[in-house]
Amino acid sequence: MENLPFEIDNNDYVKLPRSIKTALVDGYLRFEEYSVLVWLWINANPRNGKAHVSYAGLSKDFKEKYSKNHINRLMLNLKRKKWVWFTGQQGRRSSFHVDIANYPLSNGTFTDLAHCQKQKSGRSESDTDDQSPAEVPTEVDDVRQKLESDKSALVERFSFNSKSSFGRSSKNDNEKENKNNRSTRRPVRSFSPRTFEEERCLEIAQYLEEADMSFMLSALKKYGLTRIQSAYEKLKRTPAGTIENKGAYFNVLLSITSESG
Repeated sequence: MENLPFEIDNNDYVKLPRSIKTALVDGYLRFEEYSVLVWLWINANPRNGKAHVSYAGLSKDFKEKYSKNHINRLMLNLKRKKWVWFTGQQGRRSSFHVDIANYPLSNGTFTDLAHCQKQKSGRSESDTDDQSPAEVPTEVDDVRQKLESDKSALVERFSFNSKSSFGRSSKNDNEKENKNNRSTRRPVRSFSPRTFEEERCLEIAQYLEEADMSFMLSALKKYGLTRIQSAYEKLKRTPAGTIENKGAYFNVLLSITSESG
């Protein structure tokens, strides 16, 4: 029997869970995603569970079978499925660190991505949520009070007990826009984001229980991610059980946020 053309080092190995194979067999991972995940797993630092990569580098590692753009999509898919986590890379060409979920570390513990999933584009939520009213200029505070007043009126209109048809009109507007864009329908359940902004819009669409991404992508182009996230945060602060149609209410909040700056 001929020897292998290379020597296997039995002292250099990593623990690879069989659950990754199970995820592939059961359809939770596509083969391309599985291949990239295993490659990240093998190349990760055993001390911190991080792999230092770049899209161009990964493309070369796979003998350019996958383009940089395709690697980008695969990485975003793995992040969305919570196998890995990394900061948004839009506009960046340099290498970056990727945290791998439940990676077995050399100290006997496993990585935990919970703290990473709370971060947004390199900033934690506390950076934007902890600003005190004393730090806000008076003019801004006046606008905020007006917005809160408008929001209270909207909550009343969108409440379960309200007889107003205002809520339905916004929903109908969304449905009309979606009907006008049947040729470009993009179902939420099969949508693959290409950028951090699209990934964030997908998460919000899932929260709103939207079936199609057309409205969110149109809003992203029209308003930008900052205004979308602002309207989303206002929606989440609304008392539970007071809104009958989250999508329609979000649409109105988005318009108010845009008009008020």
